[in-house]
Amino acid sequence: MDLSILLVQYRPDEGELRRTLASLLRQSCRDFELVVADDGSDEDFFPLTRKILAENGFTGAKFVKLTPNGGTVKNVLNGAKQAAGKWVFTVSPGDYLYDADTVAWLLEVLRRDAPRVAFGRLACYADRDGAPIRRPGDAPFDRTPYRPGAYDAKTAKRNMLLYDDGISGAGLVYERELLVQALEKMAGRVLLAEDFAARLFAVENIPMVGYDRCIAWYEVGTGVSTNEGARARMLRDWRAMVELLRELYPKDRTVRLAYEYYFNDRHKSRLVRGLVGRLIVPQNAPFKKAQHAWVPPVNGDIQELKQIYESALGPLCEGAPAAAGGGENLT
Repeated sequence: MDLSILLVQYRPDEGELRRTLASLLRQSCRDFELVVADDGSDEDFFPLTRKILAENGFTGAKFVKLTPNGGTVKNVLNGAKQAAGKWVFTVSPGDYLYDADTVAWLLEVLRRDAPRVAFGRLACYADRDGAPIRRPGDAPFDRTPYRPGAYDAKTAKRNMLLYDDGISGAGLVYERELLVQALEKMAGRVLLAEDFAARLFAVENIPMVGYDRCIAWYEVGTGVSTNEGARARMLRDWRAMVELLRELYPKDRTVRLAYEYYFNDRHKSRLVRGLVGRLIVPQNAPFKKAQHAWVPPVNGDIQELKQIYESALGPLCEGAPAAAGGGENLT
């Protein structure tokens, strides 16, 4: 099996879960393994998923539950350890594969280029009383370091660690073993931001490839990283990640600068704090000025998203072939 899709959830909304499953089941190519990983929800949400999959001829899914609740990093790690694919792609209820050919495109790219880490573009949306609307959004701002065949390791590391120009986890595909190794280092330190693994890869000089194709619909405004309360938790996660990077790579200059910048707290004098901020990440630098002025694009064809909404209302793919791969149900 080349590709495993991890459906990672915690107390999922039924409508969002149905639409996420719809985006998987409408794929023109079902040559992937599905692992449903639950982060210790207080209810059993697996029966609904099993029912929808069975109604649409999808067999072989694995179901794993983390007990007790441990956060996204541990949940993704738990699911990835049970997966069999060479590469893994994660999706959560409320986020969807972009169109019916996303898996076919992914497999073509993965088999052709064999990237260790890859990502595509995001098509962002919001739900308004059960109706989807497109919203601006994409990540990262600067995609030039990740051009296929021309990875710029120095710039990627600077952008991620100092300029907070990260890659969204909604569009990332990883070598499974590589992701497991990263999350094992992060577990117990970073709670929610499994995509900070990409920042670890930047320090470890592992090439990451960005493709100019929409790969996922990403809900903005309500998720673990896009609403106001969650952003504070993500900042705490980032400080924990910076501490971890400093312990793992104390001689890396960019890591040391990131630590000095993000821990530039009130224990230092006002003069020192000001110098640290101005010298390490000057806000008037061309990159920062362009980043602040950037207006994210509105990506994606809204008709693709509407089809996902409509197909979630009933049987999704009449007569579609069953998924390849013999899975098992785990508890």
